[in-house]
Formats: sequence, structure tokens, C-alpha cells
Amino acid sequence: MGADDSVSGGTIDIDVNSVFSDDEKLTEHLKSGDFFKTDEFPAAKFTVTGVEKSGEGYQVSGNLLLRGVEKNISFPATGTKDGDTITVKAEFDINRKDWGIVYAGKADDLIRDEVIIRFDLTAKPEA
Repeated sequence: MGADDSVSGGTIDIDVNSVFSDDEKLTEHLKSGDFFKTDEFPAAKFTVTGVEKSGEGYQVSGNLLLRGVEKNISFPATGTKDGDTITVKAEFDINRKDWGIVYAGKADDLIRDEVIIRFDLTAKPEA
């Protein structure tokens, strides 16, 4: 953190095997090669490259590594600081096809290209 309490960087490691749905069969399908391919890519990573004040919140930029593909993304977030603890909340979408997730499904499947990512992160800076 800088002198003005701003966040200038950081890395978030994501356990892709933690993906779940309300249907066990669907959860297993999401972990398969049709989607996240967790046997080959069990982890994803988001590396913050910039945070800028934007209205009531922030615009966060960084590189998302998912399924072996790294893409730069930017999204709105809100954040608070309590002592050394920072809490960040965001909800945004990405196009799954940008990361090689191109499963077409069947004609009546409700598979969208845009996938919503939602997180509530609490973190402390490394000593």
C-alpha cells in the first residue's frame, strides 16, 4: 500500500477446483475439458496491474490467467480499509471464449458466452 492507502498491486490465486453449482453433475461437467479443464489447469491467477479511483469506487486492471490463457481485464470494484485489512467487492463479466472455453452445448442449453465473476475479498499486505 502506498502512503495514501492505495493498493498498487497484488496477486490473487484461485483454486479452480472450488467451482460449484447446485447440481453435482453440472459441477463435474464444469471441471471437465469442456469448460475449466481442472485436471490440467487446477489454478487460475489474477495479477493486479493498476487501481484507479472512479466515482464512488475503483477501476481495477490486471491480468487474468485462466486455462493457460492470460488476458488483461478491467472492472469496477468497491473497497474499504480497516487498519491493515482491505476489503474489495466486485461483480463483472468476462467472455469465456476469450480463455478458450468454447463448449457449444445443445440447442436447448442455457450456456452464455458472458460469465459473471463475483468476489468478496479480504486481505492484508505481506509483511
